[in-house]
Amino acid sequence: MPHYPNELKLLDLKSLPREVFSRQQYMPAKHYFPAHEHSWHQLLYASSGVLIVDVIGERLFIPPENAVWLPCGCRHSVSTEYGAELKSLYINGNYQQLPTDKSVVLKISPIIKALIIEVSTFDVEYSILGYEEEVISLMLSTLPRLKPVTDHLPWPTSVELLKMCNQLYERPGGKQTTLMLAKDLAMSKRTLERKFHKETGMTIQAWSLRLRFLKSIELLTAGHSITNISLDLGYSSPSPFIYMFRNISGMSPGEYITSLSNSKGK
Repeated sequence: MPHYPNELKLLDLKSLPREVFSRQQYMPAKHYFPAHEHSWHQLLYASSGVLIVDVIGERLFIPPENAVWLPCGCRHSVSTEYGAELKSLYINGNYQQLPTDKSVVLKISPIIKALIIEVSTFDVEYSILGYEEEVISLMLSTLPRLKPVTDHLPWPTSVELLKMCNQLYERPGGKQTTLMLAKDLAMSKRTLERKFHKETGMTIQAWSLRLRFLKSIELLTAGHSITNISLDLGYSSPSPFIYMFRNISGMSPGEYITSLSNSKGK
């Protein structure tokens, strides 16, 4: 398990030692950081593995090509199913060039990756003059240029629908129809569809499809075979799974893994 120098106990801090503090951490499989919030902003991504970040009303899947922006005061929890290599930037709350009222998933760029890696080598109380400050300034001015990603998974807020979605999340390959789900909740199919769309903005079918796609990214990143992923997600063979993946992402699962491997070398 990697060990990183310059660790700092964030929960003990009332303010950051500098405008930006970089932190690296390995999260083992099944690890979970309970819901918490900071008095500073956070940019969080994983150089390997997939993070699951829960904020109010959303479950965010963060694969290695994405990052999540968490403004100060944004309550969130973080977990990983198969392990992940965390990279975090903690940024003073005075920074205003990204949203300060909501979380945003961003497409992380090679230059930001390189800058974060460079900043991670700085001392906690790095010099505020010269090279270190110039790199920090470049990184902060580059962050707003990252493109937003919108394929998050909206989460319902009512107790019964939240329970239903948690069950679907645990068994993404299940064969439950909307009628079966409605019966389990002792409501009509029409009522369930109306309530679900009102709380998530999506139909149950579209939500379940997005769930399977996001879970497939998690499994691909963890090294699972396409055949096993297909079966785990309820497909009869790899062909319909590959079709679904290509239809949503514009590439095959194999091409997706290749693109991740290529980006690591940049």
